[in-house]
Amino acid sequence: MRTMGVAVAVGLSVIAGRPLLLFRPPACQLLNAQEASKLMGFPVVVNAGDSARASFVCRYNRSETSFDGVEITYRVFSDGQAAHAAFPRWVIPVPPKPATMTLIPVSGVGDEATVTHGSIVNSIHFRRGAVLVKMGTHPGASDSALVAAGKTVAGRL
Repeated sequence: MRTMGVAVAVGLSVIAGRPLLLFRPPACQLLNAQEASKLMGFPVVVNAGDSARASFVCRYNRSETSFDGVEITYRVFSDGQAAHAAFPRWVIPVPPKPATMTLIPVSGVGDEATVTHGSIVNSIHFRRGAVLVKMGTHPGASDSALVAAGKTVAGRL
């Protein structure tokens, strides 16, 4: 009986246009070490703790003691409208935008996307349906590499 209730809830959610992300993959499955290395332009390895936790955050670094690398974080909302409403704060969590930060809207990555250039980190932030993703890189990766990695991750959601 309980299984039927879940099926009905999923069915109603789809009918109402509120897609559910039933499978929430660990962030380390959204981009693998080889892809993260390509993004960074140098070899990186997954942070062992992130891989073991299977969470919403995954870091790939040059070494265990290095900050150079990429960090992927994602968050799932109840629906695409809620995620869209939260997107501006996802890009700039503490307004106002720092004077040293540049925002570049990009197309072709999920439903909406922005590349950011900061004084320390370059990132891509995007939304696909009810999911928000951010990938920050240090040193900053190129826009084309960020967009390519964003397309890879968006395709896995």
